Amino acid sequence: MKKVTHTFMALFQRWHLSLFEKVILVNTLMLIGEALAGLWVTSHNLESHHYLIDTSFIILATLLTLFTNIFLLRISFRPLFGLLSTIRAISAGSTSARAPLSSSDTEINELAQSFNTMLDRLEEVRREQTALILQAQEDERRRIALELHDETGQSLTALLVHAELLHQKLQVLPGTAIAKDTRKHIEEGLQQLVKLTQGTLENIRVLAQQLRPSVLDDLGLLAAFRWLVADSAERLHITVDLHIEGVKDGMRNLSPDYETALFRIAQESLTNIARHAQTRYATLTLREDAAHIYLQVQDQGCGYNPQQQQRGMGLFGMRERAMLLGGTLTLDAHPGQGTTVSVVLPLSCKQESAANELPARQATAEETYYGY
Repeated sequence: MKKVTHTFMALFQRWHLSLFEKVILVNTLMLIGEALAGLWVTSHNLESHHYLIDTSFIILATLLTLFTNIFLLRISFRPLFGLLSTIRAISAGSTSARAPLSSSDTEINELAQSFNTMLDRLEEVRREQTALILQAQEDERRRIALELHDETGQSLTALLVHAELLHQKLQVLPGTAIAKDTRKHIEEGLQQLVKLTQGTLENIRVLAQQLRPSVLDDLGLLAAFRWLVADSAERLHITVDLHIEGVKDGMRNLSPDYETALFRIAQESLTNIARHAQTRYATLTLREDAAHIYLQVQDQGCGYNPQQQQRGMGLFGMRERAMLLGGTLTLDAHPGQGTTVSVVLPLSCKQESAANELPARQATAEETYYGY
């Protein structure tokens, strides 16, 4: 008996059947065996004219029992099928998929609940880690920008001042102190040094602003968006039409996390337009109501097929920034019809302490940024 059981299990493993298929196969074999036994008994105990009738009833009863068995088993296994579909969806990258709960099977329902709880916890840990990574990136950007501004910028400024002083001293030296050709060569070298230093200093300033615009920390999101529009025109050569709706100028009613997320999403979207959209025009819209803040970046460029995975476009990072604040980011793109990035963030985390008017001296500083 043990040998027969072992052979039977080996066949099951070799066929690679699912649990549902194994149960169906076992029940089918049992029904066929019972039907054959019934037919054998019938053939030995009944007259020939009753044999065909009884055989037909036995076959019909066997088929009815078999199909009823398959139907009931499929209903019973449906929660497991749902759990399996959830696992496949998660493997395909859909981290929001959850197993459906069953009201008919306590054990499977408990298994699905435990599985969903595990997924929720993993998603929570992933978001916490993502938040830490993004915060670390912003801190490092801020530190590098500050170091470029304070250390490298000051050193280059000092070098520029010394080069200009040397150039001035050279001009007041008597003509007999240095040969004419030597003087001309030194003057040209000093002028070139001044130009190179000025260019490097300007590049450092631009790089520091791109890493972490000081206007975002000093004046807030609206001023940062105006700087972003000007920077996009100068550096990316795209004209951005900025629309502000329902957001009061000079107000700091958003937390730093919100301001950073919205600014980075807008910055990345405009960079994508410059790189991929094959257009030089874009629209940037920021709108706020009582419960949400909305950001939309739209272009009328070449678009692309959203079904095709786009590498190097920063979509994952933008979505993560929106999701960490309980919001959503949607991408509407069609070949030849442009692309629209839409962000919706709830305002549940608004900072009440940040809802005050900016001091007048900060408004003056904003005028300095834009040359008003």
